[in-house]
Amino acid sequence: MVQVFSCRLWKPKMDTVGVKVLETAEDIQERRQQVLDRYRRFKELSMVRRQKLEDSYRFQFFRRDADELEKWIQEKLQIASDENYKDPSNLQGKLQKHQAFEAEVQANAAAIIELDKTGNLMVTEGHFASETIRSRLEELHRLWDLLLQKTKEKGMRLLQAQKLVQYLRECEDALDWISDKVRTGSGRRTALGQQSSTLNSIKLLLDTKWFSN
Repeated sequence: MVQVFSCRLWKPKMDTVGVKVLETAEDIQERRQQVLDRYRRFKELSMVRRQKLEDSYRFQFFRRDADELEKWIQEKLQIASDENYKDPSNLQGKLQKHQAFEAEVQANAAAIIELDKTGNLMVTEGHFASETIRSRLEELHRLWDLLLQKTKEKGMRLLQAQKLVQYLRECEDALDWISDKVRTGSGRRTALGQQSSTLNSIKLLLDTKWFSN
């Protein structure tokens, strides 16, 4: 009599809702590894997202500070470009005011230095807006250098104007003295010689074009 044995492949047990029931250590280890891999990928994606948010946050602060600095420079450029030195009235007061202006400009040099550090660090770290940051810094440096140049030029012009006014006053005093000597007839030859010298000095002064560009 031949006995027939039925052979069925082993299948993992399933619960009533179709979820695989883990029965062996290998199954448990595999499942554990899957969970760990998913968690690792989740953390990586979260870190990438967090870094992008931080980069965006830093860029917003950089752009705000850059805009504020540019606005300040533009305002000071208007003052530095003012040609009030052509008006000879109250030059001493204008000089004192300009010296205070120069001190204010120098005091704010730290702002562009700090912005440089922040922007260059972001570029070095490979920030997504590196090109924009680099371009912004270049433009700010161009405006800053222009402000320094205009400030220096205005200071020189004010000093020149002050010296010119002082010289013209001395010339006027000398001419008054000469006229007085001529009227009294005392020292006529000396007076005429000094008058000629003074007139030549005035002509030379005008020929030098103090305020030529």
